[in-house]
Amino acid sequence: MEGRGRPARRQLMQWDERFHIPVKQKAAGVVILNDRNEILLVREKGSPGQQKAGLWHIPSGTVENGENPQDTAVREAFEETGLHVHITKFLGVYLGRFPDDALILRHVWLAQPEAGHALSPTFTHEIAVARYVGQAEFDTLYESAQVRMYHTKLIYEDALRAVSGQ
Repeated sequence: MEGRGRPARRQLMQWDERFHIPVKQKAAGVVILNDRNEILLVREKGSPGQQKAGLWHIPSGTVENGENPQDTAVREAFEETGLHVHITKFLGVYLGRFPDDALILRHVWLAQPEAGHALSPTFTHEIAVARYVGQAEFDTLYESAQVRMYHTKLIYEDALRAVSGQ
């Protein structure tokens, strides 16, 4: 068909492989808000010298090969908080960068804990504590560089907008 007024297939592609952004890591997590719109955060134990040691973030983790990000989010919520959750709303995907410049996509949902479960991290070798934090305390943690990543701030803000209907 080329030569009869139709361009070659290569020319039909508006965006080819030059526009692909290779993302090495995928993560998924949940935002759990209580009735006062306090966010549930976990604090990493980490290893000495590890950048995430002692920092706060939402329950989240790496999407394993062949795993659905929603399943990862629910699994990580249980591992890091001890809570069984059900997803209520998709918040978004956040593109970030690790200190080594590798890109990561974070899939995040709002979730509600099932009744009758206590806050008790299962992965105690990774998580020091899990607790609800209000907006003022979150801002203090963020300003004092105790929140693991800027995405955590964006995610909390997006969650608050989502529950308020904005």
